[in-house]
Amino acid sequence: MTDRDNQQMRDWKKIVRQLGALPETLMRREVLIEKLQVMEPDQILGLLTEVMNGVAKRSPAHVGILDAVHEAIFLGQQQGPIYELLAEVYRLAREENNDAVARLLVIAKPQRGPIRAEDAPGDHEMSRLTLGLRKFLARGHDRTRLDRLLFDCDPAVVRNLLRNPHLTEQDVVRLTARRPTQVEIQREVYASRWGERYRIRLAMICNPYTPTDLSLKLLGFLLKKDLAMVRKDTGLHEQVRAEAQRLIDERRNPTAETVADKPED
Repeated sequence: MTDRDNQQMRDWKKIVRQLGALPETLMRREVLIEKLQVMEPDQILGLLTEVMNGVAKRSPAHVGILDAVHEAIFLGQQQGPIYELLAEVYRLAREENNDAVARLLVIAKPQRGPIRAEDAPGDHEMSRLTLGLRKFLARGHDRTRLDRLLFDCDPAVVRNLLRNPHLTEQDVVRLTARRPTQVEIQREVYASRWGERYRIRLAMICNPYTPTDLSLKLLGFLLKKDLAMVRKDTGLHEQVRAEAQRLIDERRNPTAETVADKPED
């Protein structure tokens, strides 16, 4: 390994530890974006490879910053300069057969859908109410109304519902597992306070209407038994099943310790 390679490994190790020391995902995302903007595509590829290798081995340091990596990539894919940078990283990953990073950066249609809001099943009586009234009711405590609003097709209503302290985890699992569902609804769930719950992430991955890029990003959080279940589910996107298999293989055949887990030189 060259001196340059060793230095890059130390740099990746430092970045992972810096991000891990920050208390919130939003702060980690912003710091990561700042760092990506001054890195070359091959350096970004190396950093993301290190993160994904660590996640495959369930290294706490790497799993802990995975949400920030996801958000930085998702935001970057919507912005011109960073989008071009990530597109080049994706090209390099494909050239090097780096499937882990390529899937991290991929934007693909869900296995099923996407569907339009007007085509989504809902509560027809509630849908006749104005948007403003439905948003108001979504902040209330009437259990019957909350149950009915779980079928609302407007992301703004669902956003209010997800902030409601009367909602339970089981409610959100039902919302996330609903089929068919809209891409926007799944992203609202992921962005909410519920998005970090294991059962909800599992329900999201197992829903073929969930955006494929989101499912791919969440797989790294799953336990091996649930990865095996995803791998066998023929109703899911082939990329999702392939990534589940890759993670199973990584955990079955661990290689050398990841950069962030090594002691300082």
